[in-house]
Amino acid sequence: MIIVGGGAAGLSAAYHLRDTGLDVLILESSDDIGGRAHTVPLAGTAANSGAMFVYKDTKTEELVHELGIDVVPFLPETYGIHVNGKTVVATTNEDVVAGLNISESEKTELLKFIDASLTEYQDYLADATPVGELGKLSEETVAERLIGLQPAVQEIITTAIRGGAVGDPANLSAKYALRYFASYLAREKNNRLYALAGMQAIPRALLKHLPNHTLRCNTHVTNVVPLEEHLYQVTVTGEEGPQKLTAKHVVLAVPAPVVPDIVKSLPDWKTAALKKVASPGSTTLNIVADIEGLPGLRDWAFIVTVGMAFDAIINPVPGGTEETRKANILQLTCYGNSSGYLPGFADNEQNITGWMEDVYTVAPELRGRVLGLHAQTWQHCFALLSPERASALPELQHPVGWLHFAGDYTSETAGTHGAYSEGERVAAQIRAAMKPARQQA
Repeated sequence: MIIVGGGAAGLSAAYHLRDTGLDVLILESSDDIGGRAHTVPLAGTAANSGAMFVYKDTKTEELVHELGIDVVPFLPETYGIHVNGKTVVATTNEDVVAGLNISESEKTELLKFIDASLTEYQDYLADATPVGELGKLSEETVAERLIGLQPAVQEIITTAIRGGAVGDPANLSAKYALRYFASYLAREKNNRLYALAGMQAIPRALLKHLPNHTLRCNTHVTNVVPLEEHLYQVTVTGEEGPQKLTAKHVVLAVPAPVVPDIVKSLPDWKTAALKKVASPGSTTLNIVADIEGLPGLRDWAFIVTVGMAFDAIINPVPGGTEETRKANILQLTCYGNSSGYLPGFADNEQNITGWMEDVYTVAPELRGRVLGLHAQTWQHCFALLSPERASALPELQHPVGWLHFAGDYTSETAGTHGAYSEGERVAAQIRAAMKPARQQA
């Protein structure tokens, strides 16, 4: 069996098949595993350059406990907005809005939108949302909620949604936005955990449970074609040169836009479903700074940054960990979701300097205090949960013969937590396909 992609979905599928006796081979095009669950050491901390949090009540939380990975809760007390040259961070939304450099009518409108979003969010958490409204949450885009608002208010909300949920409001369902937008406004303390060793600790721990020969990195899959019934030829290029491998089952655990490039003979219904997946790029900048004498910055959690190169600054551990408090350091991640994929960004000092000037505009106290930087750009950040993708989920998940499809793009949610769940789902699918053969034997 071959799994194409050594990210969350691919490793999850292999992990959940480890006791089946299948000879599993994971082919990863990069030199490391984990995909967007990428962690770098930075000035004494583990900094996540892609996926940030373990979401509670998901497969990811189940895995971190199962694998013994240390986590701490995300406990935000503040929310912040930077607009028109002023940064306001406060413990209540009323205080945040009151301090903004916008007109009184804009403040009134913004606060009304925030209050409505929070009411909807609390009803959703409490299972108090009427059935009809639940359907609307999945079928409506967030953009529909913004019609008629003043431009300045639209810009603040759009930036906040991009910062928390990657995509543009026109591509996001209202249901999806609740989790990634309103939860920050609510200072939600019961839905996110932070892995102290970083998000990449999860795929690394999964790999330790697999045989040594399971993984090949720096191996590009260029083509997958059926040879005969239930047998596929997988063409690869890598350190061992071009090869043609065969497998009974093949799992496509790569971003949705990559799938048609690898399997060129997909049926029309699968191609049509894949076209409904929006998988935009994103760019991040991790920062570690010395904050001795600046204790207030430690309590920052989520700052919306209107007009900057990035959409938001997130502190993954508000209040800090024991180690960061002792060292008087702060780790922040700038999310440039509206910037998208920027090839060569990490090697372009001019671009990074430009981003840092924006950081200093939002937080001038940090100038001269930065101890470490890491820049990363992602061509396919993660699959947005748009109304179009939600409607296509059955086709996205359905196998083609014994070609299986797993990733956040086939999940009911998104991100790495969706990808880990999908790896498990596809593993169950393959187990079910194996049963008739075992019964005949």
